[in-house]
Amino acid sequence: MHSKLPCTFITWEEVYSLCHQLAQQLRKANFRIDVIVAIARGGYMPARLLSDMLSIHDLDCFKIEHYQGAYKQQEAVVKYPLNADINGRNVLLLDDVCDSGDTFEVGIGHIRHCGAVNELRTAVLHLKTVSRYVPDFYVEEVREWRWLIYPWAVNEDLSSMIADMQLADADVTLLQRIIKQRHGIDASRPQIEDALTLLQGTEKQ
Repeated sequence: MHSKLPCTFITWEEVYSLCHQLAQQLRKANFRIDVIVAIARGGYMPARLLSDMLSIHDLDCFKIEHYQGAYKQQEAVVKYPLNADINGRNVLLLDDVCDSGDTFEVGIGHIRHCGAVNELRTAVLHLKTVSRYVPDFYVEEVREWRWLIYPWAVNEDLSSMIADMQLADADVTLLQRIIKQRHGIDASRPQIEDALTLLQGTEKQ
């Protein structure tokens, strides 16, 4: 088994507050955004909230794969490219968190490859201070490294933890206790049940 992985749950209310603060930063910076480009999948929801808060209706995305659940893959790669005209436009490239910086390095390179943008800025909700790359805008710094579980990734992250523990056949109460011990989070019974359903479906594929 892998060593303990410290985690923190991020609630929907916290996400809204973080996006609100990020929107305020962007307004104060006087950066006129023509299009918000989300790095999928983590950037989907923050991008949608920001587009609403800033009344920016031009929203697009491309997908980078770097993590399977809470566990890192070998390298960040673009799986589905951007399909939007960004030539001469001001682009905000957005993700939920900047962890190592790999995703943004690949993402910025992809944006440059897709068109001659007028200006490119980057933004996240959380910046981990271990990152090699620092986005132009971020709301909170994570100085003591931990895995952040956003509400849109609860099932995927919990199922990957349960799979790593090789306890897919354990009862929910036991899993709640072990996850609390190993990861420091209080997973609810429905969250564990949903993660188990996801894990069982993956095993059948």
